[in-house]
Amino acid sequence: MNTHIKSILSALAFSILFYSKSFGLNLFLISILIVSLLMALKKEHYTSWKFPTIYLLSALLVFITPTNYTIFVHAMAFLLFIGKSIAPNSPIYLSWSIGVMNMIVASAINYNERTKGTETTKKEISNTTINYIKGIIAAILLLFAFSLLYKNANPVFNEVLTQISFDFISVPWLFFTFIGYVLFQHILRPYNPKDLIEQDEKIGNNLEKPIQSFSLKTLKKVKEEHTLGSIIFIALNVLLVFFLTTDVIYLLQENSSIKVSYSSSVHQGVYALMFSIICAIILILYFFRGNLNFYKKNKQLKTLTFLWIGLNVILALFTCIKNYQYVEALGLTYKRIGVFVYILLTLIGLITTYIKVNQLKNFYFLLRTNITILFSCLFISALIPWDKAITEYNLTQIYNPDITYLIQLGVTNSKQLHTYSSQNKGKIKEKDFERINAKYSSFLKKESERTWQEYTLYQLTDNNNKQ
Repeated sequence: MNTHIKSILSALAFSILFYSKSFGLNLFLISILIVSLLMALKKEHYTSWKFPTIYLLSALLVFITPTNYTIFVHAMAFLLFIGKSIAPNSPIYLSWSIGVMNMIVASAINYNERTKGTETTKKEISNTTINYIKGIIAAILLLFAFSLLYKNANPVFNEVLTQISFDFISVPWLFFTFIGYVLFQHILRPYNPKDLIEQDEKIGNNLEKPIQSFSLKTLKKVKEEHTLGSIIFIALNVLLVFFLTTDVIYLLQENSSIKVSYSSSVHQGVYALMFSIICAIILILYFFRGNLNFYKKNKQLKTLTFLWIGLNVILALFTCIKNYQYVEALGLTYKRIGVFVYILLTLIGLITTYIKVNQLKNFYFLLRTNITILFSCLFISALIPWDKAITEYNLTQIYNPDITYLIQLGVTNSKQLHTYSSQNKGKIKEKDFERINAKYSSFLKKESERTWQEYTLYQLTDNNNKQ
């Protein structure tokens, strides 16, 4: 089937599923269509179902829990899948770049290439097709012109024309469908940045070892960098040891559980950790960017670097402990969960930086590895219905939960809050009780108004409960 026909049919499906609709079942159905089209178009690329499965699963997560976060993860999975359909062996960061590039400029680049006059592109639109298009346009214009002429000459014909209404044609719907057509043209006729892909393939993960031994000038420079690096890391290690010692004293103090001190302590700890890790990675990348890696007497600097990495790991763990105490006292929030996620990514970053120095890896190793891990964390975290999890923890584990904060979360916790307020009416402020009921009523109304395209798991489970 011609690419244009596929795009037109897909655009019609796109408009039927998404025009004036929210996300739900429609996102999963269009994902199945995109996967089917691409796998039929590029069978040779798909020796594995890994990335198509990730993309479909991300759409299923939106169907189960339609939140802004799951929609964001699905968008990232979509761009990754598009990139992998063009360059299956490219790393994730490059696949994302290719996906973004194709969704924005694929049509413009393809049009530019077609205008270069290659024989293959000329064959795509034959003279016969061009004549058909010209004939259709001319016929439409002439029909319109002669209809205006004839209606003034014949009252009956004029009455018939006045009965014809084109109100069913919606300009926004036509524009939305056109957007769908362009989208599927980008998907079915993508731009393949071969030069960019080939350039990335040439760059390995290991540092290139000098072919010859160091010259006197190079050796002198390496020695100077080694001395400078040693002094800097000695000073930073001493400062970090002192800071960690004071942190241990703070954690062991009896008044460390005072709620007022939690926020300041955790936030300052995160800021210190963030700045420390950024400085550590920049300094390590600077000193171990080239010849210093192959200097035979660099053991002292490597030892100081590994000590710095180890101390930052301890700093991350201390920050984790303080954040846990914060959660234990005041409950879960998105910011506190974000701190745990940041600490996890920090630990992973420190481990990959250690591997980079110890195994003589380059910057691209860090980029490829850490972005792959970042996407994996994003995807795995999307499996958790956070609004419900936060609400469940705070209502069951915290003596005096922050009801106002829970009300401000997404609509997915409406039923939980309504059940809790019904069972604990005397413990909840009247104002909060009314806000919970208003939120629950609004939630029920919106869910009942969803069309089949917008269905989520709630509609299926709610219908089963009613039966």
